[in-house]
Amino acid sequence: MCGIFGYVGTPVPVDQVVLGALRAMEYRGYDSWGTAFVSAEAGRRIVRGVGRVPQNSVVDGFASSAIGHTRWATHGEVCERNAHPHLSQDGRLAVVHNGIIENADMLRQRIASSTTCVSDTDSEVMVHLVRQEMLKGACLVRAVEAVFHSIEGNNAFVVLDLHTQEAAAITHRLPIRIARTEVGAMLASDPVVFAGRATSILVLPDDLPLSLGRPNEASVSLLELERIGERVGVPELERHQRGGPGSSMRAEISEQPAVLERIVLSADAVQEAVASTASARRVVFTGCGSAYHAALFAVDRAVYGPNSFDAVAITASDMGERGHTISANDVVVALSQSGETADVIDALMAASERGATTVGVVNVSGSSVARMVDIEVPLLAGTERSVLATKSFTAMLGRMVQLVDGVAQLRRGDSGKSASAELLCRQADEMTHARQAENVRRWIDCLRDALVPARSAFVVGTGMHQAMALEAALKLKEGAYVHAEAVRAGELKHGVIALIERGFPCLLLSGSEREAQRQAIIASELATRGASVFALSSTTVEAGDGGPRSTSLKAGSPFGQTMVAQEVALETALERGIDPDYPRNLAKSVTVR
Repeated sequence: MCGIFGYVGTPVPVDQVVLGALRAMEYRGYDSWGTAFVSAEAGRRIVRGVGRVPQNSVVDGFASSAIGHTRWATHGEVCERNAHPHLSQDGRLAVVHNGIIENADMLRQRIASSTTCVSDTDSEVMVHLVRQEMLKGACLVRAVEAVFHSIEGNNAFVVLDLHTQEAAAITHRLPIRIARTEVGAMLASDPVVFAGRATSILVLPDDLPLSLGRPNEASVSLLELERIGERVGVPELERHQRGGPGSSMRAEISEQPAVLERIVLSADAVQEAVASTASARRVVFTGCGSAYHAALFAVDRAVYGPNSFDAVAITASDMGERGHTISANDVVVALSQSGETADVIDALMAASERGATTVGVVNVSGSSVARMVDIEVPLLAGTERSVLATKSFTAMLGRMVQLVDGVAQLRRGDSGKSASAELLCRQADEMTHARQAENVRRWIDCLRDALVPARSAFVVGTGMHQAMALEAALKLKEGAYVHAEAVRAGELKHGVIALIERGFPCLLLSGSEREAQRQAIIASELATRGASVFALSSTTVEAGDGGPRSTSLKAGSPFGQTMVAQEVALETALERGIDPDYPRNLAKSVTVR
């Protein structure tokens, strides 16, 4: 989940290149940041800080070799002492780390007699062990390799020798990407760092130690990797600049109609997955967080739609316990924005071991998921900066409509034109309207005002809208810190309604006219008990006489409801003084278990 960076080459501005790379990756973790580099002006320097990477220049000078880190804390409190890079006891080596050293306590005992750790992290152990190997005569790369093989877990490291300015890297099941630029060699956890800087990116294979060499010196191992290594595409530069709190989330919400249009225009990208899925015994959809909610949406559409077929959704973290039911006749469809989610990768590995066909629905080309699956389906949502999934979630819904409807059409032998294109175009229009209509803005403001002072809220879903209820509740939790619970409409009176009190915010989601009628009854029951009721439905839903505690908005599609819920979470967060682009305790890409 942390972001790591390394550079060796001609002298470059530290703030522009090194800290610029960390700013590009900080959505992977923003508890703390740091850099170690060698400067002609100031010699060896270590600079670390708590919180987000500063936007203004805080590090002057040029560096010919450097490493950097932005942290999501797993071991040790968030403080400067635990920020990376960590140094060897003599100050010669510096290390940055992504992952969890599962046997850190045992390794710490190996160095206890000669070394005192100054941090509470698992990461610091690595740099002391590497220095011990070098003192025995090993070169940097061989020392890194020897220590790495004694470490358990999924990890990625970059070690910089501040004396020779050589940098070495190694990884196991966590991404490190390398690129040669005009000024030198760079490596990073995230290919977004190379946008506008490189024409191609290399993948560092698992367990292969790599030396970036020294400034003005060719690295033999890098030259060899360039000759035989796997290459992936370079991301495009961002189209919008980051501004104040919530600026990325607001911009990404606004892009969703255009994202759906790209989904429609790239329908051919789903056809191979449709053909494989149509002949499967069963389809297993999996993901984490918002991606899992998109998986639930797909299953509802597959099982309860016309020409239904056998499908199930399993959270990726549960595949270890429930994956034994998967067979070679199944297709496993994994959804992931980053393509680096640890639990999703584990789930796909388990599915492959059981002989299942794997499909990866991902937003990052060249990611681990994209490279390991049998069939890749690109989301084409573009770079998503905000930690909260918005446009990537809508892209997942669009691809699930194309996949599920395509399978149903193929199974019934219909060779005609798919109706999904027309459906998704209508959804794009509804989403555009939802952002522009004055009555929608007023409704959002009313719900925001009810949520701002609230500690808890309910999002009540019916039928296929239960997945949207889960997603809306998640957005309120992660973005606005509202304890929101998604509740099935039919389960409300089986205990949950006991929590209702005066002013308790309840958001009701429904689609069909029949569902709306059911929701009207529930709205009345909730308003009678003092709840502030807000409804999103295909028709107007009122609680009894409407009253001051019942407000309805006509928005019945999952896509329109999703966008409105995102806007509500954004506005509630901002009103509460929270930046939903960087919510506490979270990171965009969850690369550890």
